Amino acid sequence: MKKYVFAFLIWVMIIPIAILNGGFREYVLVKFGGLARPLSGIILSVCIFIVAYLLVPKIKNCVKRDYIFFGVMWFILTNLFDLSAYIKEGEGFAGLLQSYNIFTGNTWLLVVLTALFAPTIVMQIKEKK
Repeated sequence: MKKYVFAFLIWVMIIPIAILNGGFREYVLVKFGGLARPLSGIILSVCIFIVAYLLVPKIKNCVKRDYIFFGVMWFILTNLFDLSAYIKEGEGFAGLLQSYNIFTGNTWLLVVLTALFAPTIVMQIKEKK
């Protein structure tokens, strides 16, 4: 049970990074026009992976199924967190679904897939060392 709480707390640490990334997009990357959203998604994905790389290996006594569970948990929590923002803005579930549209330059799909697969990929990398 402790390892799942630790994995949850790692995900919680990603929230301020995501919020800062959103601010960076709105105040800095917006100068790049249509590239702001894709760049922001790539930056957030890299940040999620770095956090996973640094902290997931610290979770002890895990088997492959645990890392898969961590990723699924992060995927669900990330989507719920984003959905809550869309609900607050009055867009609801439709807004979340629209964020998956890669044809609008949105890279949200990359972000949630990174959250989903980062724990497992990190451990595969670490096991090869």
